[in-house]
Amino acid sequence: MNIKFELFSIAVAASFLLVCLGLLAYGRRLGQRHLAKAGAKAMAGLDAVEGAVFALLGLLLAFAISGALQRLNERRALVVQESIAVSTAYDQLDLVEPVSRDALKGKLKAYVAARIELYREPIGFDLQHERATFSPAQQASIAALKAELWSGTVTACLAATYASTCSVLIPTVSRVFETAQLRSGANEKHPPTIVFAMLYGFGLVGSLLAGFSMAATEKPSRVHLWAFAFALSFALYVLTNAEFPRLGLIRVDSFDHFLADALAKMR
Repeated sequence: MNIKFELFSIAVAASFLLVCLGLLAYGRRLGQRHLAKAGAKAMAGLDAVEGAVFALLGLLLAFAISGALQRLNERRALVVQESIAVSTAYDQLDLVEPVSRDALKGKLKAYVAARIELYREPIGFDLQHERATFSPAQQASIAALKAELWSGTVTACLAATYASTCSVLIPTVSRVFETAQLRSGANEKHPPTIVFAMLYGFGLVGSLLAGFSMAATEKPSRVHLWAFAFALSFALYVLTNAEFPRLGLIRVDSFDHFLADALAKMR
């Protein structure tokens, strides 16, 4: 867990909770002033406006959480795809000449081990760009191993007895690198910041309208006030964690064992 990210997500949720409670109280005072000036009949027809705002808030929240869970499942699927790709590449290295076979298999194993280590090392959080950051040294090591594996594969293919070896092995090794790149892209795949701003804003507007509608209540229930504010802030907290599943409470690490198992099965 990244402490910086967790503090950030808690701060966002806590600030939303406090502002939400404040707007509920402020909205109620506005509603009481409105009642005192215009009477109870002035409140008629406002339910339609409140219903539209809350419906829009619900839809926005539902789509945001649904998208976050979809991206979470995509990241899990990419881990499995990478494990399949490296296992297939390792098996197909048997097609090359025995002279270079063991060396290439050793390079592939070193590459996979480096990929696993990349996600096991501490992961940072860039607050300015709102993205996870990985070890630059480990990324440089992976790039070097990738270059060695690729050049070794091309050399071995050119020296192979059968030309069909290249047509099989080259795409397979390319798929290993392609899947790794897809995983890197998925780590930075998030909704635009304006979507979170809309969710935050509509939540606050909904709080103001909810407080306004309670103007006729002599003493509103604190349980309902806190339940409303906590439900929205907790949903915002869960959404933030789901978008960064290697930094907060929601984790994708449990699927890393597929790549570790693939490495363990390499003879």
